Amino acid sequence: MKKNLLLIIILNSFFIISFSSNILAKKAAIVIDFDTQEVLFEVNADTRNYPASLTKIMTLYIVFDYIKKGNLSFDSQLSVSSVAASRSPSKLYLEEGSSIKVRDAVNALIIKSANDVATVVAENISGSEKEFAKLMTSYAKNLGMKNTTFKNASGLPNRAQLTTARDISKLCHKLITNFPNEYKLFSNTKFAYKGKTYKTHNKLMLSYEGADGIKTGYIKASGFQLAFSAVRDNKRLIGIIFGGDTGSQRNKSLKIIMDKEFAELNIKTNDNKKEIVKKEVKEVKENNYSIVVGTFKYRNNAEKQIKLIKSKYPISTKDKISNVVLIRVSGKQLYESRFENFSKKEAYTACKRLKKYNRDCFVRL
Repeated sequence: MKKNLLLIIILNSFFIISFSSNILAKKAAIVIDFDTQEVLFEVNADTRNYPASLTKIMTLYIVFDYIKKGNLSFDSQLSVSSVAASRSPSKLYLEEGSSIKVRDAVNALIIKSANDVATVVAENISGSEKEFAKLMTSYAKNLGMKNTTFKNASGLPNRAQLTTARDISKLCHKLITNFPNEYKLFSNTKFAYKGKTYKTHNKLMLSYEGADGIKTGYIKASGFQLAFSAVRDNKRLIGIIFGGDTGSQRNKSLKIIMDKEFAELNIKTNDNKKEIVKKEVKEVKENNYSIVVGTFKYRNNAEKQIKLIKSKYPISTKDKISNVVLIRVSGKQLYESRFENFSKKEAYTACKRLKKYNRDCFVRL
């Protein structure tokens, strides 16, 4: 950990822990080197605080893990309960009895920070938000987040839902490491749903050199929180800050810390941040097509189909990710055999080639 007296003086006004009769908004920060996980800067990094909407990073981590394991897909439909529809803003105002695709739910959690969507995800995965919170806490322990307990999927106020800046840095590191393609979605600055466009709450990402995610948070009891990632000269730093009095102050304080740590590493600012972000988003969109080569009642049969296609038609599936994806059709559970990460042109070409050999194939976006 590098200590710098000047930096501490500059940030002194931020890192005074402020008390009131009702709440304690605990101010804390940490910056880590992504590659080495070395702590470059920390203040109160192990002080427990309310995570607010940084909670949704874990909700998203579990969604990505369920997709990876084949328990969900980006096209899965999630049903909306009365409980989810009743959640307080920020929200999409989903209606009871309606449904939302996982793909839209992910964007709503990242960009809109929608509390109703967080509950929808929790209930569809675990049956209830209470059970999902237990799953979240279990994931946290497995990721080394020793001082974290989750009680809901959104970060809405709960006195028992606590974490630390250090634990959130670990979560961000694991998400980027284990789900690099999905992480690129955090660089999106807006998304459209049912004719309405929602813009990101992460204002620092719009102006900071090399920024590419990750999540903001706020409840009255916690102050303004931010988990942040930026890459300069192929070096990624992850910064976490808790307890800002305003969003602007939070952003300014973390910017100072991040700039100082990049400078300590002899990494200067550059002008290619926008270009990098656009390139990554473009890659996600262009390679977001899949081909489905079979649908089966049993997972074992779906896995056999993937092996058969790989073996007999390697040209069509070379260098593509294979996956068995659970879907529900008319209340029935089925398994799709898929190959993923195609561009639109590649997907249709692959299906055309497979159909010549009388193989079932269709394209999914």
